[in-house]
Amino acid sequence: MRCASKYVFLTSLLVVLRTRRMDAVAEEPSPELGQNKAPIKLVWATEGENVELPCDITTPVADDSVNMVLWFKDNDGIPLYSLDARNSNLTNAIHWAVSDDIGRRTYFQVGNGQPAKLKVTKVTFSDQGVFRCRVDFVNSPTRNFLVNLTIIEQPSKPVIYDAQGREVTGVGGPFLEGYNLALTCQVSGGIPKPRVTWWKDGELLDGVIDTPPISSNKFTVNHLFIDKITRSLWGTKLECRTQSEPMKKPIVREVPLDIYLKPAIVKIVLSEDQIFAGRPIAARCETWGSSPAARIIWRLGEHVIGDPNVSTTQRSNSTVSKLALVLNKDDDGKELVCRAENPRFPGGVLEEVKTLHISYAPVVAARLAPGYMLDTLREGDDLKLVCDVQSNPPPTRVIWYHDNQRLEHDVNAGILLASNSLTFRALTLKHVGEYSCVAANVVGETHSPPLFIHMKYAPRCREGKERREITIARHETVLLKCEVEALPDDYVRFSWTYNGTVGDVLPMPNSRVENKGLVSVLEYTPGADTDYGTLACWASNSIGRQRAPCIFNIVPAKPPQPPADCSLHNESNSLEVNCIPGSDGGSPQHFLLEVRGYPGNAAIGQIDPHTLQALQSDQGMIEESPPIYKEMNPTPNFQLHDLEPGYDYTIYIYAVNGRGKSEPALLEHIRVVEPLRNMEKNGIFPEDLKKALSQASSENMIIVIALTGTGAAALVLIGIGVIIGVVVCRKRSNTPIIEEPDDFTTPTYVPAHRIEPKIRYSNENRRSQRASLYVEEGRNEPDLLHRVELDVHD
Repeated sequence: MRCASKYVFLTSLLVVLRTRRMDAVAEEPSPELGQNKAPIKLVWATEGENVELPCDITTPVADDSVNMVLWFKDNDGIPLYSLDARNSNLTNAIHWAVSDDIGRRTYFQVGNGQPAKLKVTKVTFSDQGVFRCRVDFVNSPTRNFLVNLTIIEQPSKPVIYDAQGREVTGVGGPFLEGYNLALTCQVSGGIPKPRVTWWKDGELLDGVIDTPPISSNKFTVNHLFIDKITRSLWGTKLECRTQSEPMKKPIVREVPLDIYLKPAIVKIVLSEDQIFAGRPIAARCETWGSSPAARIIWRLGEHVIGDPNVSTTQRSNSTVSKLALVLNKDDDGKELVCRAENPRFPGGVLEEVKTLHISYAPVVAARLAPGYMLDTLREGDDLKLVCDVQSNPPPTRVIWYHDNQRLEHDVNAGILLASNSLTFRALTLKHVGEYSCVAANVVGETHSPPLFIHMKYAPRCREGKERREITIARHETVLLKCEVEALPDDYVRFSWTYNGTVGDVLPMPNSRVENKGLVSVLEYTPGADTDYGTLACWASNSIGRQRAPCIFNIVPAKPPQPPADCSLHNESNSLEVNCIPGSDGGSPQHFLLEVRGYPGNAAIGQIDPHTLQALQSDQGMIEESPPIYKEMNPTPNFQLHDLEPGYDYTIYIYAVNGRGKSEPALLEHIRVVEPLRNMEKNGIFPEDLKKALSQASSENMIIVIALTGTGAAALVLIGIGVIIGVVVCRKRSNTPIIEEPDDFTTPTYVPAHRIEPKIRYSNENRRSQRASLYVEEGRNEPDLLHRVELDVHD
């Protein structure tokens, strides 16, 4: 015991001496501090908490070590805790603490890889002060560390007041969206001075501490002011937090907010994208965001609408209203309004406006464009018509009609179409009549009522009476009627002029007026050749004088000209003659056909062709022969029947009028014989006939052979014998024969009813040679062989 006491005493003494020496050293200026003061570390603690006071015991150099660590409090000269490591390392160092209250609650922790620190448990207000940690090293100078331990005093629980100074004990408000919000949070006491802040959903709203009045220095205040309340604050809570700086947890007071909101969304939904007039549709108005729930009002145009079918449902802060609508074309362009109102919020109104577009068929009317008057229209004026169309959607086309005939854009005719207008340049009488327009869109098509256009115009010849040719003889009197149209048709005056062959234009008197003044009649009698010429009839009214006169060409009567380009064709059961009529000589004409046959002719095969040609070319001889067939027709087209075979015929075609008969147009050397239908049955083949025809052909001669029965076989054999005889004679006379192209097509044998005729024409496009082989139609025979024409050369 004595040894131990001595050891403790010696140790204490050494400690004191050492302390004094270290103090002397510490009083020397330090290059790190610039003064003999160590830096201070502030440590906050709440009463009853455990705190740790740090001390840095690391050696300045590597080969140095710690001798002693001493802890002092405030200005006490005796350490309250010491660690002696002079005779050992830090792990085995000797720990010593004073025996008072704080000494029993302290322990200096070193080692274990952690920083050295003095632990003080359950601190009290008496524990707060400045603690100094002195570290002595073996070789390095002593170091001091200061730690200021301060015990925190908690403030009171926050109290919240509104803008009127009333304490808010429950829900704050109500506040109006768009307006300001003012709340005050107040706390008392607190060391250090507490911070008072406003928070929302974990975010700081206001952290500025406001200065309270001088008499209330013990209070800490924060005034929260929101200039414009937004929808984000609806249904939230605000927090007022107060906290002294070292406090780990703040003291919190929550304030739920009651905020009245204006409607945020108003939407009109229609059941149909396209609205047609007369068809019912459903309209629905949806609103959201109002607090409390909004009230809905419908309006169409200037009128509030609604009926018992309107239903409104509310849930949360949304409202839905439904309405049935039947709209017509008069509602096109009107505004359908859905208005949502918050009954608790003055001015809390929101509405949606939807402009209605009603689809309907066009409503059409045709009218004169501004500046035009129907009563003053005259021929030659311009005119513009407008088609007024009211429709939705706009018309896809506008069509104009004149007397139910569609009009097309024609610049040359002076008809100009542009969108819904129709313009005429220089009106004429053909423009008189009813006009209407038709407009069409996707809904339908509509015709406008007709608009009748009439105009005043100077006289003009009645249609079809503009120019006439009058054929009369000398000393013959004719009544010339000049018929005109005019508007106005009263006070129409006429005048006649004569333009003779010498070129003089003379007035013609002695005319009279008929038919309510629109017809002038002139009696005219030519007495000499100079009286034949042109008579012109002129009329005038209040609009003006007739532009073009009614013309009467007075020509002397004469016989007609003969028909031209007469041709003969083989039809199914007859021969057809077709001609082109010539001039009628100024009088109506008709046409006469005569057929003459050569009297006393024998079979065709027995006639010398040169003799036949000479006889037929003698017209005087033929004229003496009476016609065997006559036919009269208004046109130069005739059909011939029942010509006897075995004769040479000549056909005469005349033009006849009241002044005489024209020279004839002739078709000469027309022959008909029996058909070739039954040749093969009698032993005569087409190839033999072909050879015989090519040997016996002569100029202007065509042979047609038709077999009508076994009774004609003898005549056929005789004809073929004559042909063969002619061939033999030609061979004996050693006359060179020129081979002609085969007029029959391959194959060599072709049935007679398939042989087509051939016709040669001169350069003047007229028929130069006609050599035809025709088949006579039997009265009881329904079939007729087709015509065959052969070009015959010497």
